[in-house]
Amino acid sequence: MLTFIFLVLLAGLPILAYLLASKTKNKGIVFGLSTIVLSFCLFIYISKFSVLGSLNKRILNDQIIDEIYIDSKISTKYLVKIEQTLNADEIKIWLISLISKAIELDKLSSAESLVTFSEKFFNSNEEKLIFYNMYTTLRDAKFPEFSKAAFIISDKSYYPCIFSDGVISLFILNGPDIPIGESRFLNQESIEISNINSLIPGFDLSSAYLNNETVELNLSVNCDKNDDIYSINNLIVLSPNTPFISYKIELNEWLKKPQ
Repeated sequence: MLTFIFLVLLAGLPILAYLLASKTKNKGIVFGLSTIVLSFCLFIYISKFSVLGSLNKRILNDQIIDEIYIDSKISTKYLVKIEQTLNADEIKIWLISLISKAIELDKLSSAESLVTFSEKFFNSNEEKLIFYNMYTTLRDAKFPEFSKAAFIISDKSYYPCIFSDGVISLFILNGPDIPIGESRFLNQESIEISNINSLIPGFDLSSAYLNNETVELNLSVNCDKNDDIYSINNLIVLSPNTPFISYKIELNEWLKKPQ
């Protein structure tokens, strides 16, 4: 925009020279028409009704869409133009729209390059959640077999008592002190962790499976009759070969928590 303003001012120098010359005529008409023309040029470029600015954005959008249709990584020159042409809010809106479009068309190379480029623009906690959701959507599109990953306690497991409720959680070994999944259950028929139990989109069971992580299983139950609490704390290696584990608990694995 500054370049265009400079060019307008530069274009006005010959007109200024004409007006300052002592022998020139019709200076008022020349000055008036010149002012109208140059002001119109500035108006159509820098105003909110900008024609040229909108045209530049439209051309840039079409160029990126063309690369998405051939599933190409988005060219660096277009990514640079995004930063040069759009304001901060427009950049985020564009990226969300373009990434969604690429994933919808199953153009995952294009989507991945846009997701990688977009991370630096989503800075606040709310914006980070938007970015993590875009990342998760892309990952699930690339690895659909892992999108419904599950860790289930087998119905053949043994329990130390009849319980009213309990909590199961999974943590990455030597990872953040944030579970990849946590769930409260009311009976032994519904003890499981899936992606919907994650606290942060993308930091979930699917990622753990895909990265062949070792996870720490924490499980506790509250007994009905005597208020005893029993727990299990075990390490389990996940395999990327299958997104599903049915874990059987033996009776000797339970530990009674002191009251």
